Amino acid sequence: MKPAIVVRKLVVAASLACASAVALAQVWPARPVKVVIGVPAGIAADVIARLYCEKLSKALGQPVVVDNKPGATGNIAQDVVAKAPGDGYTLLYAVSNSFVSNPFAFKKLPFRVDTDFVPVAQTVRNGLYLVTSKDFPAKTVPDLAALVRAHPGKYNYASYGIGGFPHLVMELVLNQERMDMVHVPYKGGALQEVVGGSVPMVWEPAANAVPFIREGRVQALAVWGYGKRNPATPTVPNIAELVPGTDVGSFQGFWAPAGTPRDIVMRLNQEITKASRNPELIEKIRIAYAEPVTSTPEDMAAEIKRESVRWAQLIKARNIRLD
Repeated sequence: MKPAIVVRKLVVAASLACASAVALAQVWPARPVKVVIGVPAGIAADVIARLYCEKLSKALGQPVVVDNKPGATGNIAQDVVAKAPGDGYTLLYAVSNSFVSNPFAFKKLPFRVDTDFVPVAQTVRNGLYLVTSKDFPAKTVPDLAALVRAHPGKYNYASYGIGGFPHLVMELVLNQERMDMVHVPYKGGALQEVVGGSVPMVWEPAANAVPFIREGRVQALAVWGYGKRNPATPTVPNIAELVPGTDVGSFQGFWAPAGTPRDIVMRLNQEITKASRNPELIEKIRIAYAEPVTSTPEDMAAEIKRESVRWAQLIKARNIRLD
């Protein structure tokens, strides 16, 4: 076949594909939209996702329903969405560790986070608190560093499993401060173990930690994830104030399968941004001690790329493996 004919055929095929995407965007959504989320129903990320889906349902004129696919640190949900058509009817709601740390902690994933997904919009920044039992001798992070350095390997810390942010953030602090502690992963209930004194400390999600802090059942040494102090606990320092190099963050947001038309992505971004600025939704989100945020898809992609470099370095330095 002559080169000119090949070129013409490629141009025609590209034009048809573009026309098809435009036509799809013009009629979308014509049926319900499914949002896959890799956590069980009822926990903070699921609750926040449902709040956004409720707003999206009203804005789009179609039901936007949550489909919980928990397990494998979010990989099951990601795999479902990575293999879904890019037609705007299947979306992913996830916490950023699924994109910035999992790819480096797993030897092999059945999808590629950089090519199988399109960032849509961030929704909230959510934080963790470093909390200790009330009678733990260290009352500040510098106190903790001095105590642990004086007794390497003596003290334990809890998490909710290898590779999750409660584990990785503590490893980040240990790496930066050259401390040696023993990791004790729990499936759940670590905060109660800290209260009871079975384990001295944990990085606990804000929704669970703040009530315990306010009731005086634990002491808070630092907060991480917001990029600043949390207004809910203004006297608790951000970890980056105390330990240089820990100014990484965490966010939740929406992604779409690769190939989703740009018009659909931008319509979703527009409606999610409106939701994040809705006073009623803001109040509900802050009950969970999260902070609403907005972003363009490009901003979101840039943050993922930037944070991925940092977590990749830590995971390699600490030899953290999930398989």
